[in-house]
Amino acid sequence: MIGSHTLETGAGRGRRPFREVDLLMAAEIETVDELFVHDLQDIYSAEQQLVRALTKMTVAADAPELRAGLARHLEQTRHHRRRVQQALSEIGQAPNGDVCRGIEGLLDEVERIMSGVSFGPVLDSALIEAARKVEQYEIMTYRATIARAYELGFKDVASLLEWNLQEDELTDYRLQQLADGLTPPNGPAADPRK
Repeated sequence: MIGSHTLETGAGRGRRPFREVDLLMAAEIETVDELFVHDLQDIYSAEQQLVRALTKMTVAADAPELRAGLARHLEQTRHHRRRVQQALSEIGQAPNGDVCRGIEGLLDEVERIMSGVSFGPVLDSALIEAARKVEQYEIMTYRATIARAYELGFKDVASLLEWNLQEDELTDYRLQQLADGLTPPNGPAADPRK
C-alpha cells in the first residue's frame, strides 16, 4: 500500500508564484504517494484517450505504411492501458475517471489537423508530426512516473511502466522513419484525386 511521504510544495513560504497551483495541490494532493497515484490515473486517462484518437488517425491516414503503423500503435496502446490499470491495481487503486488535460490538448490539435488538412501526403505528414508530439508527451510522463515508482519502492509497477516506455520510444523512432520516407524532398505531391 501507499506510504506517507510528504509533498513539499513551498506553499506559504513565498517560493511559488502560482497561488492557484498551491491551492489545487493542497486540496487534492498532499503526499508524494498521492501524487504517484494521480500520475498513474493521469497516464491511464491518456492511454484511454489515445485509443479513441488512434482509431480515427488510422482511418484518416493515406499511406498504407502509416495506416499499418498507426494500427500497430493502437494495439500497443490498448496493452499500455491494461498495464497501467494493472499498475494501479498493484497499489490498491483504480482509474478514477479524471481526464488527462495534457494529452487532451494534444489530441484536440490532432482533431483540428484531421479536419483542416487535405487528404494525402500533407495529412500523413501532419498526422506523423501530431503522433510524435503525443509520443514525446507519453515518454516524458512515463520516465517521471517510473522514477517515482522506484523512489517509492514499487519495482513491479516500474517494470510495467518501463515496458510501455520502451514501446513508446520505439514507436517514436518508427514514426520518424516513416516521416523521412513519406515526405517528398520538394514538398508534398498533388492530391491524386484531383
